[in-house]
Amino acid sequence: MRPKITLYTTGLKKRLWAVIILVGAYLVFIALGDLIPQYWNWIGFRAFERSILTLGFVVILVICLSGLALSDKLSTLAIRDGLTGFYNAVYVKARLQEEIDRSVRYRYPLSLLVIDPDDFKTLNDKFGQVAGDQLLKSFATMLGEIVRASDIVGRIGGDNFLVILPQTAVLDAAAVAERIRKETALSDFQLLTHREKVYHFTISIGVYGSPLQKQTADEVMGLADAALYRAKKEGKNRVVVFIK
Repeated sequence: MRPKITLYTTGLKKRLWAVIILVGAYLVFIALGDLIPQYWNWIGFRAFERSILTLGFVVILVICLSGLALSDKLSTLAIRDGLTGFYNAVYVKARLQEEIDRSVRYRYPLSLLVIDPDDFKTLNDKFGQVAGDQLLKSFATMLGEIVRASDIVGRIGGDNFLVILPQTAVLDAAAVAERIRKETALSDFQLLTHREKVYHFTISIGVYGSPLQKQTADEVMGLADAALYRAKKEGKNRVVVFIK
């Protein structure tokens, strides 16, 4: 089930599909007519007229198919972060709310991670925003290789990431978070726009899991943020699980 986020391309896609169906029906009509001897003579539809009309419908069909492809791209842009390719903040929060509701309804565990690079502002101040964006993109690639296909990842701020782990207990989520932390600390990130081509950095991660009562996405993210704040306060480069 997809989040109920209104996309302006939805109505356009319905209209394009309606035109495509009508054009398809006409082309089938033409094809069937050519199979029946004397059919066009009976209804008085000359070959020249059919050719012109068919050409026009084919052009319309091509335009509609192109518009359909474009609308899909626009839909993707509406829910994806342009830099990392992960979901944007609005969409991933909607997905989180759905996963919370599903977790409460079916009583299965749910966990989430809030990830924040340590001292990222220092990197931006030293190397510039282009280098910072490059680092975030490289980190996102690594993160995408670690999480499961069923996990939901979003960029929720300038350098903050949210990972939703459906049907995952909090201790298992903490293990995933620790793997992400270690992989990050040990990785060589390339800064190709500067002489210093390799950059090392660390991340802090807040973990919250298994909501057993009705909660909003903002409330759950707030608890994970509290764990992240503790990780920063306790020295950074660490994973902290929220404990009441």
